Amino acid sequence: MNMKKLATLVSAVALSATVSANAMAKDTIALVISTLNNPFFVSLKDGAQKEADKLGYNLVVLDSQNNPAKELANVQDLTVRGTKLLLINPNGFRCGG
Repeated sequence: MNMKKLATLVSAVALSATVSANAMAKDTIALVISTLNNPFFVSLKDGAQKEADKLGYNLVVLDSQNNPAKELANVQDLTVRGTKLLLINPNGFRCGG
């Protein structure tokens, strides 16, 4: 997926989460990033933190380090912890099929 399509997809998800945020209880939300070694994703994290702070949410950011197994473990961990909202920037791997 090219960067422009990815940025559009992530922005759309973040926008829908922000629109829905007022209806949700103030709690923990999470952003699972494929890598924080890329300045684009650092900017994405910073923007998400700014919005979470503005809306009164606790934001957890996890770096999957471009590792699909680590990404899955991050999502499972956040699910077990009862995170109210997960925003996932998936790794660039291909699923079977």
